[in-house]
Amino acid sequence: MPSKSIETRENQKKLYDQRIQERRADLEKKGIPPKEINKDKVYEHLMAKRRAIMKAIIAINVSNARNERPKEAAAEQAPPAAPVAPKGKKPKKEKPEKAEKDAPGKAGD
Repeated sequence: MPSKSIETRENQKKLYDQRIQERRADLEKKGIPPKEINKDKVYEHLMAKRRAIMKAIIAINVSNARNERPKEAAAEQAPPAAPVAPKGKKPKKEKPEKAEKDAPGKAGD
């Protein structure tokens, strides 16, 4: 499984940069012209690995940026103004207290 750590990828990049420089120096010592150095299979392989690492670094950066956007948007969004009652249950209305009958009774009593 490939590494998703930016630090690991940066270390890999440094390692391949060093190997590329060493290979180039060795080929130059042998007297190979620069056009032929680019055609060297080991040199091509090292360059291809470096390109793959660079693409992985870019992908990690894009992924991190994509993951940060929702967090920023949630932080910017204001909380709701009033609490919302849960659906399904309606709040009960208070019943008015019944007044005691102090009034005189009906005329027929």
